[in-house]
Amino acid sequence: MGNIVDYVRTDFRSFAEHPFTAVDSLVLSELSYIRFPLVVPVFGVAKSVDTVPVGALLRAEDFPSMFSSDSQQVNSARLDLLVAVAESPRFRGMRVGEYAQRDDQAREQQFAAVTFDMGDCTGIRSTYGSGGLLYVAFRGTDGTLLGWKEDFNMAFRCPVPSQDAAADYVTSILGRSAGVPGGEAPGIMIGGHSKGGNMAVYAAVHAADRDLRLMQRRADESGDTQLPAVTATANDSSRDEHTASRYAVRIRHVFSHDGPGFPRRLQTAAFDAMASRVSKTVPESSVVGMLMDDHLPYHVVKADAVGIMQHLGVSWQIQDGEFVTAPGLSATARFVGSTVNAWMLGIDPADRKRVLDQLYVIFSAPGYRSFGELADNWTTAVPSIVAATRQTDRDTRRLVAGVLAALPATAWRNLPQVPQLVIDSLR
Repeated sequence: MGNIVDYVRTDFRSFAEHPFTAVDSLVLSELSYIRFPLVVPVFGVAKSVDTVPVGALLRAEDFPSMFSSDSQQVNSARLDLLVAVAESPRFRGMRVGEYAQRDDQAREQQFAAVTFDMGDCTGIRSTYGSGGLLYVAFRGTDGTLLGWKEDFNMAFRCPVPSQDAAADYVTSILGRSAGVPGGEAPGIMIGGHSKGGNMAVYAAVHAADRDLRLMQRRADESGDTQLPAVTATANDSSRDEHTASRYAVRIRHVFSHDGPGFPRRLQTAAFDAMASRVSKTVPESSVVGMLMDDHLPYHVVKADAVGIMQHLGVSWQIQDGEFVTAPGLSATARFVGSTVNAWMLGIDPADRKRVLDQLYVIFSAPGYRSFGELADNWTTAVPSIVAATRQTDRDTRRLVAGVLAALPATAWRNLPQVPQLVIDSLR
């Protein structure tokens, strides 16, 4: 047994011998947390999908900026993963590009996406067709306060800016990778970890909804009463004009790795059309992945971390190229998940927004941009946080205390004493 780094270092099978799995998806989702250097083509500039070999990322002078958004332990694991991928006979034919990153304080948005072109990996074209395979990865929440604020917003608003951006990103990649008439377009897989998994599902459902609206309009114009199915196709070798304009048929699979759900049900017909193609994986102590039920089945994975730390994908256990499964969620995960979801369902949306906005104001009070900076400066940060908390009204303080008591944030791994200190100050 080992983690994704061990898997990439030791499993040399081609994609013909061992087709793409949820483990491969987690590998690429984890790589999306890297802050890619300028050598990686920027999203949307070229007319077609633009990429560079994954080996081009191995430039030591870029590493400090590439691996700077999390704890030293996690950054080190991601560097190890990148090196392993570039060396692996399974992955080293991969190309990377179409990098998008947007941190917008005014819109409360933290978004990043990258596309991996798997077409030159051994066994991909023989397994998935001559067009090859693209994997679109969405970054999950980083350690910034801005990133967690957008997560909070997802509890009462859909779509948030990053969900819209994810839908636009996938639409662009699908459109610019369509290929030439008569040629086979690449299949698409979409995935992400944490918030990235939520965005992957949202973007896929948006593509299906686009197709359904397009087909309905054409049916209305022609008088047809039967719409074609929005299902994944083995290949696009028989693409006609109408098929070429449909995007969802090219989406082979969607992966959500401990990704939260949505505050309300997405477009039912489009969601139902895509649901069978979604694979959701969560660790035994999942909290984030259990937020806001998305009505998707999930597989529980064993992890070698404790509690909320299991949210980190590098802790998930793998054997023989597959996740090591667990019989179910832990009792703590079930309790915390039901508690937070009950709070979210039981409170008025306006109050939900008020308390989550107040949380952001409180933790922004010291002036630091990330939870890591708060941890490094906690002796000065905590008094500012407590002072900001005491300026709120009693009802808001009560709501804030309730949320903090079960806050599903990996951010506290570096600052475990702060939630209780703030809760005590609210009494």
